[in-house]
Amino acid sequence: MTPLPEDHRTIDDLLASARTRNRYATYDMTAAEARLRARQAARHRPPGQRATDTASVHTEWTTPEDERTPDADRAWWDLNAVCLLALGPDADQHLAAFITSHYADKAGALVFACLLHLSGDSSGARFWWRFAAGVGHPVAEYCLFLEHARSGEYHDADYWRTELVRHRFAPDLLCGDRSTAPVLNPPMDPVHSHILRPHHPEIGTVPLPTPSLVVQLRQLTSPL
Repeated sequence: MTPLPEDHRTIDDLLASARTRNRYATYDMTAAEARLRARQAARHRPPGQRATDTASVHTEWTTPEDERTPDADRAWWDLNAVCLLALGPDADQHLAAFITSHYADKAGALVFACLLHLSGDSSGARFWWRFAAGVGHPVAEYCLFLEHARSGEYHDADYWRTELVRHRFAPDLLCGDRSTAPVLNPPMDPVHSHILRPHHPEIGTVPLPTPSLVVQLRQLTSPL
């Protein structure tokens, strides 16, 4: 039997030879961090106060018929606008119906998902938007289109765009006047203490509203 050739290289040698060349050795990290900070600040500034070098102020909804997926900032502003408008005069009643129906009311699911989004829980918002969209809520489909677009998930965004076009979704008709949406989120920190987060063995953690969240929602939306 022919002996195998000796190879005195260590595992570190093998890994070093397998590494790809560092293409970012000269990358200006300081400048990149400055750009990210500027972009984040622009996102959280009301449109009327945005810097002159940022995107123009948008007063019209992004329409699903437009084949170009909206950029992350545009989708973010539109999604916030949808969610803030969803917290309208009847939002507390929809949320109450959602709870009393054992989480089966699609209008209440949309309100709850929008509350989760505005409070920073994107995962929980997606779950309940998908539920509402699955039982035929077109605004929930629009929220998913915008959510995936703002996250750069273009394949998923295109899927929901196709559904919206198929259902002849009209943002102005179902979401209201884009220009009337508040430009600043109400403080959402108090929301978290009124949400349960039980673990489901098959689908993971599922946020659920408590009855006290209805009262909290009334307090949050009273100035709107």
